Amino acid sequence: MTSTQTSKFNAYNRIAAFLIAFAASFTGLIRLLKSVSDFITAFNDLKTLLPVSSASPSMPVTMTKNELFTSVIDQVLSLANRAYLFASDTASNILMETFHVEKSTFQLLAEPEKILLAQNVLIVLNANSVALIAGYDITEPELLALGNKIKLAQAAIASPSATISSNKAANDAIVAAFLKVDEKILLLGKSIYGKFISGPSANATLINNFNYAKDLSETVSHTTLAANVKNIDGIVIEGALISILIDALTKEAKTDISGDAEIMEFHPGTYHVTFSAIGYISQTKTIKFLLGKTTSISIILLKA
Repeated sequence: MTSTQTSKFNAYNRIAAFLIAFAASFTGLIRLLKSVSDFITAFNDLKTLLPVSSASPSMPVTMTKNELFTSVIDQVLSLANRAYLFASDTASNILMETFHVEKSTFQLLAEPEKILLAQNVLIVLNANSVALIAGYDITEPELLALGNKIKLAQAAIASPSATISSNKAANDAIVAAFLKVDEKILLLGKSIYGKFISGPSANATLINNFNYAKDLSETVSHTTLAANVKNIDGIVIEGALISILIDALTKEAKTDISGDAEIMEFHPGTYHVTFSAIGYISQTKTIKFLLGKTTSISIILLKA
């Protein structure tokens, strides 16, 4: 999968975990529950299209994932215990409830739910980081390390291990399935926001968790350019070259069979980006890139 598809797939897993965690809040809400069901169905349909690794599972890989989850849980407990003192000192029942987590809290949860719980604790830790760092023996590197470990644990369970094949029909079906899931998320959002964002059923915690679950920026840790290149007739151009000049260095990528290419892991800023292909007139555009965000662009190249 492309990094954008991987980011979406990770977000879909977080949304599925969110729906489990807040299932009790949706009881009796007929249209919202249909939105939930439609999303789950579309997500499951997508998963049936994605390739799986042909390699046999190996014990070291399993142990590595288990060790990673253990490390995440241990660090959450370590930070939450110290943060609980802050919650107690400030007499905040909400914070005390958030930071009152035990190893047993994680034991009965599925892996996506464990990640969601760890993310929720980290969100509150970061929101109170100034006070926690100043007076509760918590350090910024510890918070950053937990965030990185959570992302690694998420990647360990969320993405199919094989890349998508060069078969255009298979790729088109997968792209269509991603669009279908996105469509269902839009309707799910309408259902959730319409019920819980304001009015008598307003639930800020639920809304914040939903927003966090579907936020693609949480799974894209580096600045990314995602480009699609076609000709004037709307036919994709395979093998087109995209290049970004960054401080006298050039990062490049070529488009695949679908006309897509991505350039990742560069510092945010405004750069000249050149699009070229054999037999076509090159184009150079000035594009501003934001930290941790994916900038998507569609380009039409004219024949030379």
